[in-house]
Amino acid sequence: MVAEVIKNQIEKIEHREKKIFWTLFSMFVFLLFFYGFLINHTIINAVYKQQMEKEITSLNSEVNAMDFQYLGMKNNITEELALSRGFVNIHGTNFAFIRDNNASLSLSVSQR
Repeated sequence: MVAEVIKNQIEKIEHREKKIFWTLFSMFVFLLFFYGFLINHTIINAVYKQQMEKEITSLNSEVNAMDFQYLGMKNNITEELALSRGFVNIHGTNFAFIRDNNASLSLSVSQR
């Protein structure tokens, strides 16, 4: 019933007005689908963001655990342990530095 009334009204409209109507109707349908597409991607991105936040939290926990493990191992290192593992004390180290002279730059070696 309603469809027939709409069809009769559309047939009464001139050709140019029909063209305008169908163009606007097509644009409306396109924009409606495009809006749905954008909403879908927004929801997908929100879910992805939540998953990434959970992953970041778990990775931060792992990093903190490794940091505490590193500090514990670092505090256990002594000179005796280093010597028993094959390290040696070095006396008379060499350092290279650049003199702070604006006229010319030169590289000097200093022994201590």
